[in-house]
Amino acid sequence: MSETNKLSAAAAEQAVGVQASIQDANAQLFASLMNAPNKDPSALSAESDGADYQKLVGKKFISPAECDKLVAEGKDTIDPKNTFTVNDLPKNHRYYHEGDMITLDMDETRLNVVLDKVSSVCQKVYRG
Repeated sequence: MSETNKLSAAAAEQAVGVQASIQDANAQLFASLMNAPNKDPSALSAESDGADYQKLVGKKFISPAECDKLVAEGKDTIDPKNTFTVNDLPKNHRYYHEGDMITLDMDETRLNVVLDKVSSVCQKVYRG
Protein backbone atom coordinates (compact mmCIF):
# COMPACT_ATOMS: atom_id res chain seq x y z
CA MET A 1 0.00 0.00 0.00
CA SER A 2 1.43 3.38 -0.96
CA GLU A 3 1.99 6.17 1.55
CA THR A 4 -0.89 8.21 0.04
CA ASN A 5 -3.30 5.30 0.33
CA LYS A 6 -2.25 4.73 3.95
CA LEU A 7 -2.91 8.41 4.75
CA SER A 8 -6.29 8.31 2.96
CA ALA A 9 -7.29 5.16 4.83
CA ALA A 10 -6.22 6.70 8.16
CA ALA A 11 -8.13 9.93 7.39
CA ALA A 12 -11.24 7.94 6.43
CA GLU A 13 -11.00 5.89 9.63
CA GLN A 14 -10.62 9.06 11.69
CA ALA A 15 -13.64 10.64 9.93
CA VAL A 16 -15.75 7.58 10.73
CA GLY A 17 -14.68 7.88 14.38
CA VAL A 18 -15.62 11.57 14.49
CA GLN A 19 -18.98 10.84 12.86
CA ALA A 20 -19.65 8.11 15.43
CA SER A 21 -18.79 10.51 18.25
CA ILE A 22 -21.19 13.11 16.86
CA GLN A 23 -23.95 10.51 16.55
CA ASP A 24 -23.34 9.41 20.16
CA ALA A 25 -23.50 13.02 21.36
CA ASN A 26 -26.72 13.61 19.42
CA ALA A 27 -28.23 10.41 20.84
CA GLN A 28 -27.33 11.51 24.39
CA LEU A 29 -28.83 14.96 23.81
CA PHE A 30 -32.01 13.44 22.39
CA ALA A 31 -32.24 11.02 25.34
CA SER A 32 -31.84 13.88 27.83
CA LEU A 33 -34.57 15.87 26.08
CA MET A 34 -36.87 12.86 26.01
CA ASN A 35 -36.33 12.33 29.75
CA ALA A 36 -36.81 16.00 30.66
CA PRO A 37 -39.69 16.61 33.06
CA ASN A 38 -42.96 16.92 31.20
CA LYS A 39 -44.67 20.22 31.83
CA ASP A 40 -48.16 18.79 31.57
CA PRO A 41 -50.49 21.76 32.07
CA SER A 42 -52.76 19.78 34.38
CA ALA A 43 -49.81 18.90 36.63
CA LEU A 44 -48.57 22.46 37.24
CA SER A 45 -49.34 24.26 40.45
CA ALA A 46 -52.13 26.81 40.60
CA GLU A 47 -49.58 29.63 40.99
CA SER A 48 -47.83 28.89 37.71
CA ASP A 49 -50.39 27.31 35.44
CA GLY A 50 -52.29 30.46 34.57
CA ALA A 51 -55.15 29.58 36.93
CA ASP A 52 -56.46 33.13 36.68
CA TYR A 53 -56.84 32.57 32.91
CA GLN A 54 -58.64 29.21 33.12
CA LYS A 55 -61.84 31.20 32.72
CA LEU A 56 -60.95 31.48 29.00
CA VAL A 57 -61.40 27.74 28.43
CA GLY A 58 -64.59 27.21 26.42
CA LYS A 59 -64.66 30.78 25.09
CA LYS A 60 -64.13 31.68 21.43
CA PHE A 61 -60.96 33.61 20.62
CA ILE A 62 -61.46 36.66 18.42
CA SER A 63 -58.19 37.40 16.61
CA PRO A 64 -57.00 40.96 15.94
CA ALA A 65 -57.94 40.52 12.25
CA GLU A 66 -61.44 39.38 13.22
CA CYS A 67 -61.77 42.35 15.59
CA ASP A 68 -60.84 44.73 12.76
CA LYS A 69 -63.39 43.04 10.50
CA LEU A 70 -66.14 43.35 13.13
CA VAL A 71 -65.35 47.03 13.65
CA ALA A 72 -65.42 47.62 9.87
CA GLU A 73 -68.85 45.99 9.78
CA GLY A 74 -70.04 48.34 12.52
CA LYS A 75 -70.13 45.67 15.22
CA ASP A 76 -68.12 47.36 17.94
CA THR A 77 -69.16 45.13 20.83
CA ILE A 78 -68.05 41.59 21.59
CA ASP A 79 -69.86 39.31 24.03
CA PRO A 80 -67.37 38.97 26.95
CA LYS A 81 -69.25 35.96 28.35
CA ASN A 82 -68.48 33.80 25.34
CA THR A 83 -65.44 35.39 23.69
CA PHE A 84 -62.03 36.87 24.44
CA THR A 85 -59.38 38.86 22.56
CA VAL A 86 -55.64 39.53 22.77
CA ASN A 87 -56.49 42.37 25.15
CA ASP A 88 -57.64 39.76 27.68
CA LEU A 89 -54.21 38.07 27.67
CA PRO A 90 -51.05 39.09 29.53
CA LYS A 91 -48.25 40.82 27.63
CA ASN A 92 -46.20 37.60 27.39
CA HIS A 93 -48.53 35.15 25.67
CA ARG A 94 -48.77 32.79 22.71
CA TYR A 95 -51.93 31.44 21.15
CA TYR A 96 -52.03 28.63 18.63
CA HIS A 97 -54.40 26.05 17.21
CA GLU A 98 -54.20 22.39 18.21
CA GLY A 99 -51.73 20.62 15.93
CA ASP A 100 -49.84 23.79 14.92
CA MET A 101 -46.07 23.62 14.98
CA ILE A 102 -44.66 25.69 17.83
CA THR A 103 -41.22 26.33 19.24
CA LEU A 104 -40.24 24.13 22.17
CA ASP A 105 -38.53 26.88 24.14
CA MET A 106 -39.70 26.99 27.74
CA ASP A 107 -40.68 30.35 29.19
CA GLU A 108 -42.33 29.95 32.59
CA THR A 109 -43.77 33.47 32.36
CA ARG A 110 -45.49 32.93 29.00
CA LEU A 111 -49.17 32.07 28.91
CA ASN A 112 -49.99 29.51 26.20
CA VAL A 113 -53.53 29.44 24.86
CA VAL A 114 -54.47 26.36 22.83
CA LEU A 115 -57.37 26.89 20.44
CA ASP A 116 -59.57 24.44 18.60
CA LYS A 117 -58.41 24.22 14.99
CA VAL A 118 -61.88 24.79 13.49
CA SER A 119 -63.84 26.93 15.94
CA SER A 120 -61.00 28.84 17.71
CA VAL A 121 -62.58 27.94 21.05
CA CYS A 122 -60.00 27.84 23.84
CA GLN A 123 -59.22 24.22 24.79
CA LYS A 124 -56.39 24.68 27.28
CA VAL A 125 -54.41 27.41 29.04
CA TYR A 126 -51.00 26.86 30.65
CA ARG A 127 -47.70 28.52 31.46
CA GLY A 128 -44.48 27.50 29.75
